Amino acid sequence: LASLMAKKSNQVGKVTQKVDAFYRKWDEFYRKWLIKSLANKKLSIAIITVSFVLFLLSVIYYGPKIGFDMIPQADNGQIQITVELPQEYNLRETGRVLKTMEDKIKGYPGITSIVTELGKISDVNTGPNLARMDVNLVMPNKRDKKLDYYIQSFVRDFSDIANARLITVDYKSFTNKGGTAIQFFLLGQDIEELNRLKNEIMDRIHDVPGLINLDQSSRQGKPEITIIPRRKKLADTGITAQEIALTARAALEGIAASKYYEKGEEYDITVTMTDASVNTPQKVGQIAIPSRNGTVYRLAQLADIKFTKSYSKILHRDKYVAIQFTGSPAPGVPLGNVTKEIDKRLKKIEFPPGYKIKWAGTAKMMKDMVSDMTFAFILAIVLTYMLLAAILESFVQPIFILLTVPLAIIGVLASLYYTGISFAITSLMAIIMLIGIVVNNAILMLDYTNQLVRDKGMDVKDALIEACPTKLKPIVMSTLAIILGMLPLAIGVGAAGVEMRQPLGVVSIGGLLVSTLLTLFVIPAFYYLFEEKKRQKAK
Repeated sequence: LASLMAKKSNQVGKVTQKVDAFYRKWDEFYRKWLIKSLANKKLSIAIITVSFVLFLLSVIYYGPKIGFDMIPQADNGQIQITVELPQEYNLRETGRVLKTMEDKIKGYPGITSIVTELGKISDVNTGPNLARMDVNLVMPNKRDKKLDYYIQSFVRDFSDIANARLITVDYKSFTNKGGTAIQFFLLGQDIEELNRLKNEIMDRIHDVPGLINLDQSSRQGKPEITIIPRRKKLADTGITAQEIALTARAALEGIAASKYYEKGEEYDITVTMTDASVNTPQKVGQIAIPSRNGTVYRLAQLADIKFTKSYSKILHRDKYVAIQFTGSPAPGVPLGNVTKEIDKRLKKIEFPPGYKIKWAGTAKMMKDMVSDMTFAFILAIVLTYMLLAAILESFVQPIFILLTVPLAIIGVLASLYYTGISFAITSLMAIIMLIGIVVNNAILMLDYTNQLVRDKGMDVKDALIEACPTKLKPIVMSTLAIILGMLPLAIGVGAAGVEMRQPLGVVSIGGLLVSTLLTLFVIPAFYYLFEEKKRQKAK
């Protein structure tokens, strides 16, 4: 296709002349240093040793300092707010508090919509004293302030909300929709023992650096009415425990007496007693319960009545009684750093037999994805080796080519460290992609070297000196093409979600750049030393 479209001309353009002159200078420079490195075995060994030391230092120095995240926090213009009020609050009182919060939010510029949901925070966390609010803003390129500014401002404004037990303000994303990024469960059988362990866990992890919005699901203090029927009295009156339960439920919770229809919608008409008429054991004891012979008894005559405090809810998970712990990483703090420290502190707690910790939510998803990506990385290495062994008809040469992968890791870690970007799932994807890219440079050099040795009978050293500079131009051109293509991702060009894509570009550019520079000297040195040793053995 190119031969058909290209114009026939013997003239060389000015741009081509300058590019060729640039490549000639680099060719001469590279050829000179390549000859020096191959002429001196000690220098070749030094190049390999320095590269190996650089790899170790990058892993030891940069590795622990780079945070790990599931997906970088992206400014998508969405904020999620969860509110928990005292347990005695009903929906009307909760709605009044949320209306106050909405009025505070409306004063900020750039707010497009506010969606409030009363009665639940998530599918597990429900109750009339709970609420969730989703705040949507204009896109980042249409406002001056970042999402962190709004989050911090909302936290400050909501600090004076009366009776609010817990208010969390966080990024909203598909990974924490209806929940928080950090979630784990304490599983066991005895609720009292679970609460003892819960207190110990909260004491251990409440001061984890970067952990905010820490909470747990066990709530004590919910008013509970306990009715204990007197069996002998029931036998004398002919009233059953079921009749007492149904009557008490109708009086306390209400009963649907009829239905109301309006505009095609159907509503229950519930008849119940007022809160003031059943707010003490004595008043509850006055509930009338008729017997089958027409005699009316008071509840206090038939049962013992106690007002107690109980748990607002008891969760179950995997056939265990469970207490859920939730939290969020502070803005700018990688999720992996926080979960790693929490996990470290939890392991110091001695759990009784039958009690354990189980991770969930985004933290669990992140751990699973790391395992999957690690397997994909190993599989990519194995498949690449098998393919190269078949193409090169050698089991050893593919090993030299795959040495470009650890060379790329040096650039990956350095680029993440100096740009301040956390290691994320997209970074792992970029590393897997790099396996297929960085080996190409080594393939170009070694394949042409083998061709010169096989077809022209050249010495390995001379073949390397001829092949590597010859392939320098296509290596540089392909590397520059990929780097320029990834540059918009690396510098964060685009609207919402650039933070999620940025690690892909940074890792690709850093890994490819360092790998290419080191490959030009490390691979020829490795190959030459191996062939020399093999030749000496043959002698």
